[in-house]
Amino acid sequence: MGENIVIEGEGEFGAGLPFFEKLQLLAEWAPVLGRLQAITSASSPQERATAIVKALQWAAGKSATTVDDEALFHLEAVLRSPEGKAFFDWVVTQVTE
Repeated sequence: MGENIVIEGEGEFGAGLPFFEKLQLLAEWAPVLGRLQAITSASSPQERATAIVKALQWAAGKSATTVDDEALFHLEAVLRSPEGKAFFDWVVTQVTE
Protein backbone atom coordinates (compact mmCIF):
# COMPACT_ATOMS: atom_id res chain seq x y z
CA MET A 1 0.00 0.00 0.00
CA GLY A 2 1.01 3.57 -0.48
CA GLU A 3 2.89 2.68 -3.64
CA ASN A 4 2.49 4.99 -6.64
CA ILE A 5 0.84 3.52 -9.67
CA VAL A 6 2.41 4.74 -12.88
CA ILE A 7 0.28 4.62 -15.99
CA GLU A 8 2.15 4.38 -19.28
CA GLY A 9 1.85 7.62 -21.27
CA GLU A 10 0.55 9.55 -18.26
CA GLY A 11 2.70 12.57 -19.10
CA GLU A 12 1.23 12.91 -22.58
CA PHE A 13 -1.31 15.64 -23.33
CA GLY A 14 -1.19 17.08 -19.84
CA ALA A 15 -2.39 13.93 -18.05
CA GLY A 16 0.28 14.32 -15.39
CA LEU A 17 -0.44 18.00 -14.71
CA PRO A 18 -1.79 19.21 -11.39
CA PHE A 19 -5.56 19.80 -11.35
CA PHE A 20 -5.42 23.62 -11.57
CA GLU A 21 -2.95 23.52 -14.44
CA LYS A 22 -5.35 21.17 -16.26
CA LEU A 23 -8.16 23.69 -15.74
CA GLN A 24 -5.95 26.48 -17.04
CA LEU A 25 -5.07 24.40 -20.12
CA LEU A 26 -8.75 23.62 -20.70
CA ALA A 27 -9.70 27.30 -20.42
CA GLU A 28 -6.91 28.29 -22.79
CA TRP A 29 -7.98 25.81 -25.47
CA ALA A 30 -11.76 26.01 -24.95
CA PRO A 31 -12.27 28.19 -28.07
CA VAL A 32 -11.34 25.14 -30.14
CA LEU A 33 -14.66 23.59 -29.11
CA GLY A 34 -16.55 26.48 -30.68
CA ARG A 35 -14.47 26.18 -33.82
CA LEU A 36 -15.19 22.42 -33.99
CA GLN A 37 -18.90 23.12 -33.62
CA ALA A 38 -18.73 25.51 -36.59
CA ILE A 39 -17.01 22.81 -38.65
CA THR A 40 -19.58 20.15 -37.83
CA SER A 41 -22.56 22.45 -38.38
CA ALA A 42 -21.36 23.74 -41.77
CA SER A 43 -23.94 23.06 -44.47
CA SER A 44 -21.61 22.83 -47.48
CA PRO A 45 -18.09 21.55 -48.14
CA GLN A 46 -16.88 25.08 -48.84
CA GLU A 47 -18.40 26.40 -45.63
CA ARG A 48 -16.76 23.51 -43.77
CA ALA A 49 -13.39 24.26 -45.40
CA THR A 50 -13.67 27.91 -44.38
CA ALA A 51 -14.52 26.89 -40.81
CA ILE A 52 -11.49 24.57 -40.78
CA VAL A 53 -9.28 27.43 -41.95
CA LYS A 54 -10.69 29.61 -39.15
CA ALA A 55 -9.87 26.89 -36.60
CA LEU A 56 -6.37 26.56 -38.02
CA GLN A 57 -5.94 30.34 -37.86
CA TRP A 58 -6.81 30.28 -34.17
CA ALA A 59 -4.32 27.46 -33.52
CA ALA A 60 -1.66 29.15 -35.66
CA GLY A 61 -2.08 32.27 -33.55
CA LYS A 62 -0.73 30.25 -30.62
CA SER A 63 2.66 29.85 -32.31
CA ALA A 64 5.47 32.36 -32.47
CA THR A 65 5.85 32.10 -36.23
CA THR A 66 3.93 34.37 -38.59
CA VAL A 67 4.21 32.41 -41.84
CA ASP A 68 1.37 30.08 -40.87
CA ASP A 69 -0.84 33.04 -39.95
CA GLU A 70 -0.17 34.70 -43.30
CA ALA A 71 -0.65 31.52 -45.33
CA LEU A 72 -4.00 30.80 -43.66
CA PHE A 73 -5.11 34.42 -44.16
CA HIS A 74 -4.47 34.08 -47.89
CA LEU A 75 -6.08 30.64 -48.06
CA GLU A 76 -9.24 32.01 -46.46
CA ALA A 77 -9.27 34.94 -48.91
CA VAL A 78 -8.99 32.52 -51.83
CA LEU A 79 -11.79 30.32 -50.49
CA ARG A 80 -14.06 33.34 -50.13
CA SER A 81 -13.39 34.73 -53.62
CA PRO A 82 -15.68 33.69 -56.50
CA GLU A 83 -12.75 32.08 -58.32
CA GLY A 84 -11.64 30.23 -55.19
CA LYS A 85 -15.17 29.00 -54.58
CA ALA A 86 -15.45 27.78 -58.17
CA PHE A 87 -12.10 25.99 -57.87
CA PHE A 88 -13.07 24.44 -54.54
CA ASP A 89 -16.42 23.29 -55.94
CA TRP A 90 -14.60 21.73 -58.90
CA VAL A 91 -12.18 19.90 -56.58
CA VAL A 92 -15.09 18.58 -54.49
CA THR A 93 -16.82 17.22 -57.60
CA GLN A 94 -13.60 15.49 -58.66
CA VAL A 95 -13.23 13.83 -55.28
CA THR A 96 -16.85 12.81 -54.84
CA GLU A 97 -17.41 11.37 -58.33
